[in-house]
Order: sequence, then structure tokens, then C-alpha cells
Amino acid sequence: MKYFLSIIIFLFFLLGRTFSQANIAPKDTLDYYDLSLEQLLSLKAHGVSSELEALINQLISVASKKPLSARESPSIVSLITAEEIRNSGARDLVDVLRLVPGIDFGMDVYGVVGIGMRGNWAHEGKVLLLLDGQEMNEVMYGNNEFGNHFAVDQIKKIEIIRGPGSAIYGGFAEYGVVNIITKSGEDLNGVAVTGTYGQMEKTFARRNLNISAGKKIKNTEISLSAFTGQGNRSDQTYTDIYGSSYDMAGNSKLNPTNINLGISHKGLSFRGIIDKYNTTTQDAYDAINTYSSKENFDSYFGELKYIYKASDKLTITPRFNFKRQQPWAEPDSSGSYLRRVDRYRGNLTASYNFSRRINVVAGGEFFSDYARELLSDTSNHFSNDQKNISYQNYAFFAQGLIKQRLVNFIVGARYDQNNFYGSAFVPRVGLTKKINRFNFKLLLSNSLRAPAIENIEQKDSTGIKPEKTNVIEMELGYQLTRNSIITANFYDITTKDPIIYYVTPSSEDAYHNYGKTGSRGVEVEYRVKEKWGYVNLNYSFYTTAGKNLTDSSYMAFDQYNTLLNKGYAVHSDIHLAFPSHRINLSSSFKLTEKLSINPFLLFLSKRYGYTTASAPIDTLGHVIRNLKAFDPAWLVNIFINYNNLFIKGLCMGVGVYDVLNEKYQFIQPYNSGHAPLPGPSREFIVKLCYEFKSGAKTNK
Repeated sequence: MKYFLSIIIFLFFLLGRTFSQANIAPKDTLDYYDLSLEQLLSLKAHGVSSELEALINQLISVASKKPLSARESPSIVSLITAEEIRNSGARDLVDVLRLVPGIDFGMDVYGVVGIGMRGNWAHEGKVLLLLDGQEMNEVMYGNNEFGNHFAVDQIKKIEIIRGPGSAIYGGFAEYGVVNIITKSGEDLNGVAVTGTYGQMEKTFARRNLNISAGKKIKNTEISLSAFTGQGNRSDQTYTDIYGSSYDMAGNSKLNPTNINLGISHKGLSFRGIIDKYNTTTQDAYDAINTYSSKENFDSYFGELKYIYKASDKLTITPRFNFKRQQPWAEPDSSGSYLRRVDRYRGNLTASYNFSRRINVVAGGEFFSDYARELLSDTSNHFSNDQKNISYQNYAFFAQGLIKQRLVNFIVGARYDQNNFYGSAFVPRVGLTKKINRFNFKLLLSNSLRAPAIENIEQKDSTGIKPEKTNVIEMELGYQLTRNSIITANFYDITTKDPIIYYVTPSSEDAYHNYGKTGSRGVEVEYRVKEKWGYVNLNYSFYTTAGKNLTDSSYMAFDQYNTLLNKGYAVHSDIHLAFPSHRINLSSSFKLTEKLSINPFLLFLSKRYGYTTASAPIDTLGHVIRNLKAFDPAWLVNIFINYNNLFIKGLCMGVGVYDVLNEKYQFIQPYNSGHAPLPGPSREFIVKLCYEFKSGAKTNK
């Protein structure tokens, strides 16, 4: 079977290459980078770009405050479009982000799944997740929770930085940024409704409903989206390290509710988001609970922004953000965790074009975090012996961009001053250029992961400080034809003083700065987009060789680590949970103008994780856990999509996920006693959607 699947991958690559050879374009005559935004937009009317060229030269802003094309932005960037999301039949954000090289997922505690980036565990505040500009990471720990959470049918595009973004975004963007942009009022121009149902072997996987409406009238635009549903993480049996088990069917609920409102008039805009993510679980930390408990993650976001064009050269943007979050809430259990935090943020950014080739962006921001203990029990308090605590942070940032014929030079930096951990300075330098079909990037960046509130509250006697990361990246890309491109990037990541969770001998949670960690590797991506569809094939590899922590945190070893519950590596060259080799194939083939078939394949090489105890306890009373090698996995999905079914705007999709029924498991990327968490079994999915465009005809 594995040899057969390998042959399929090769044939897909060969097919795309063969189809694209027939459409070789002449030498480029335009330098997109030197054109103004108006000129770029006007190209749509002149037919100079293929669909692929329009995609790879699309302006994005996630990697810099100044919109640049993905091929010249000062970061390693991936762009996922609404078309790719729709064709893939993605069930949730996990499916979408798995399209990107270097991104994977691991298990934390209490049924929560988090993100990994380039082989590094990034769940606690190391990857920033933005939804329409709103910082979704919860402030208490810095987490994001994945699995039937966010509505993928609302998404217009996702811009992803596979690398540091702290010089722009601050302390949650150490390893990467995921910037989700939903459909605006102009994009919707009416009403869109999507219903999704997924069925696993033993129970339903999801039953979700999304409704979006929007309109643009002259200078005023409004959009409103609502997403709600019910889901189950898995229908399999979870077994903890002590051998106790429970059936996850019906006991691993993932129930989202999200409301997203956007209003804009000329340069003034407002964004409001309510995000409530309610889960149930029994898996806890190491031993399972005898009952199913709730874990609620509630967040409320508001933003008021004004883009003021002072002149043709100067743009000034003041912005105010507010978010209130109550994560990890256990309302039904006595003595549970119940804390709320508010973050107030003010930001002022100015962009000045000295000329078409020289731009400077600079600004500052201030945010204040105010956390409260909501339990009445007098024993629950913060480190200041009070029921509330606050932290403040000032930041200043600047970026300069100089575009030359031979190279574009980008230099930037951010300085933070925090009332707890003091100051932090993160510079970055980049050289980028697109020359005809060829493009290259050379990037040197520093980034940081600022301690979240609970990292500070649960610090051990040694204290806590920001972890700092140095990253070197290089990208080479070549547009083979007008319809195909290949890129390769190489990276080296070194994180010093990583903030690591562990359990003390007295069974208390604690955080400590340990040694160093990181990874180095390569990511290669080939894309072909033709009239018949597209094929995206990527490969990623990482190793931790030479990046090992002093005391083996995050790493898997064959022998027992006497520093209990501090773990990230295997054989000192691979991190727990994440495979060193990863191949991803996503494709879409148009059988007719309305009907397409969309195969997806993900190969994950051998992974490692701690599972059952090899002995009840050691002489110190600590459980000794076995390190297990998990066989390589092949995740195969097939989704069939039919557009304009019976009437215009009505679509239907059916798909099968995990065709081979691999029953993938999410492994804990640190050694803290949680056995691997089963994911869903083979899932059959049906999706119905209807889009009514204002003023559009609805007949066949």
C-alpha cells in the first residue's frame, strides 16, 4: 500500500508537470513589485496573468505592515484561498492548516489539541492566530484550541508566516503567524448558508451550521456571520498511562459558537467577535477522571480602527482593541479553575512613502492586562495575595523598505517594555527579490515568546523571563511556466531559555526557563494550476540535532528522565509528537464545469510519544513511562464537489476522510504523563451550501 501511494504522488507530480509544459510563457515583461496598487489591480482587465500568477503575486500584509507579494515579502509565507478550502472540503482549521508544510498538531491536556510549527511545540503562545485582525490567543496561557472550532466556510483567505513575526506582532508570534481574513460585505453581496454533517463509525463527528450575510453600498460595508454546531473529538477508546480507559464517543464534545460583525464607512471600521468554545472530556492530565467534565473557552473581541490618509504619501492608523477571555473554565466542578482576563490595547501606526521605492512604517502600542479570580474560595488568589492582578506593556516598532533593481532591503525592529519582565528587543533584516521567473529571500530575525499571565503566576523559585529565538531563513523559487512554480526554503531555529511546563515533586504546576531548543530543516513546495484544476505538493523535513535542551525537555529518550515531567526529544534528533518527514498532496480535478473531485494525501513519518507505565512507580514515587514509536501514517481524504446543483448558488459536497482508517492519534509533545489522544475514525461527510447574490439571477 505504501509503495502504491508513493507512486500516486509521483504520478500527480508528473501529470501536473506535463500539463503545464504545454503552456510555457514568454519571459516576464512586468515587475509587479515596481507597480503601484492601482496598477496591480488594473492588470485584471488586461489578461496578463495566469490564475497561478495572480495567486503568487497577490499582495499580502501579514509579513510586513506594507503590502507586498508573497514572493518578495520578508518572511516565508503561505497563502490559502477560499477556493482551496472549498475544494478540499476542509472540516475545520486543522484540515486547512495541514495543507501547509511544517504545520502539525499535538495533544496538551483535558482534550485540547494545539499547534506545532517546524517540529516545535507552539501551543503556549508561540504561534499568533489572528481572525480579522483580532488576537485569538487567550492571555492566561497564550493557547489556541483546535478541532471543530472556527468556521472555515467564512474564510476568504489565510496568510501564514512560517517563521518569526515578533518584530511586528510582539510576544505571541515567536514561531509563526496565522492570519485569517473572512469574507467582507462586498465579497458576500447577499447571504450564504452552509450545513455540514460528519459521521464516524460509532457517533457523529460534527453537525454545524454557518450563516453569513453582507453588503456594500457606496462607501459603507457591513457583514455578519454566525457559526454554531456540535462535534465529537473522537469515537475511539482513550487509555491513560495507568491502563484505565473511557469511550470518547459522546464524551469528547467540541461545541462552537461564533458571531462576527464587521462595519466600515470609508476609513472608519468596527469589528466585534464573540467566540464560545465548549468542550467535555475525561482525559485530564495523566489519569482519566471518573466523570465527564466541561472545559469552556469564552472570548469577546472589539476593535475600532481609522485609516487616515493625510496625504498621498502618509497614512496614519489609530486603533483600539479590547478582548475579554475566560479560558479553561470548569463551571461544574468544585475547586475548579475560573479566571477572567481583560486586555486593553491602543496602537498608532504611520506609513510614509518617500518614493515608489522607499517606505517607512513606524508606530507604538500600549496594552494592559487585568486578570480576576472568580471563585469565592479565599484560598484562590494571585501571587500578590489578591483576587486580581494587572500587567502593562509598552512597545515601539519600525520598519524600512528600500526596493532596488538587484535586491529589496527590509530592516525592522520592535522594542517592548513590560512592568514584570523588563525590556525585550527583536530586530530583523531581510533581502528579497523577484527577477523574471526567479525569486529569493535571505532573512535573519530575532523573536520572543513573552510569558503569559499563568506562566508568571506559576513560575518556580528561579523566576521566569521571555524566551528568545534566533532564526535564519533562505528561500529560492522558480516559476517553471505561467502555471507552475517550485520553491524551497531552508531554516535554522534556536530558542534560548524556553518556558517549559513541569510538575513539581509535590504535584504542583510550574514553569521554568530551560537551556535551549529549536530545529533546522527544509521545506519544498511545487504548485501547478491549470484550467483542469490544480496540484499542490509539498515536503518538509526537520531535525533537532545540535538543538537539544540541557536537561532534555521536549525530547524523547529511551531512558527515564529523572527530571520528572520535563520532556520535549528521540535519540536527540526529533521532537516528541512531530514527524521529521512530512509529505502533503492536495489537488482538484474538474470533471465538468460544475463537478470536481479533490483528493488529499498526507504522509507522516515515524513519531514518538510516551504511553503506558512500564512499572507502577520508581523509588521516588514517580511513574516510569514507556517511549513508543508510532508507525508512519497515511491520511487520505477524497471530497467530491458539485456547484450550481439544480439552481445557481446551490452546491453539495460529499467526502470520506481517513479513507484507510488509520485512526490518527494526537501525541503530547512534552513528557507530562498524558497518553496519546485518539482522533476520529474514518469519517463520512456531507456538506450543503447556498449563496444568494444580491441582484443575481437564481435560475439554472
